[in-house]
Amino acid sequence: MSRIEVPSTKSSLLRLRSNLSFLEVGRELLEQKRDVLSESLLTLHRDGVEARRRVEARLSEAYEVLGAAHAALGRDGVERAALAAAPCPGPRVRERSLMGVVVPVVQLEEAPAAHPLVATPGERGAAADETAVRLQALVPALAELAELETSCERLANELARTQRKLNALELLHIPAHRATIRFIADQLEERDREGLFQLKRVKSSARTR
Repeated sequence: MSRIEVPSTKSSLLRLRSNLSFLEVGRELLEQKRDVLSESLLTLHRDGVEARRRVEARLSEAYEVLGAAHAALGRDGVERAALAAAPCPGPRVRERSLMGVVVPVVQLEEAPAAHPLVATPGERGAAADETAVRLQALVPALAELAELETSCERLANELARTQRKLNALELLHIPAHRATIRFIADQLEERDREGLFQLKRVKSSARTR
């Protein structure tokens, strides 16, 4: 195990012991953070998988209706109907902190319009209108999915960084401090023994004179 290059003195020993205590507290905090991040990531991932499943199922249904609209209106007719769609309000994104990680909170400014196509029913066709209704109704679900998947990505990145820091403490810094503390303690103990031996020799020599 590699040691830290410091003088083998009592002051170095005291400083290293203080540093080791600080590192061990840091390790405990990182372990707690890792555990909370892991639990939060697992929950968000599970919610994200379910949200994606719902979105994909509803998209599949919408595309089936879109196919019927293509059959009834043709490509050009569907494109004209799409151009007649009412504007969809953009989302508002704010942020919150989860264990120091900034994650998004996606909110829609207003509920989707009940009739997203502004053209008359005769101009757009029932299938086109149904497609637009289904797709616009998906907006909240898509916003939720984006929030969950972005949060998962950021938490996963922070979890990886936390684990790297924890590994550095457990595999490098803490072992190096412990090895250096043992080495210096042994050196100081050896010096004390040598000093005591020399003192005994001096006293013995003084008595024999």
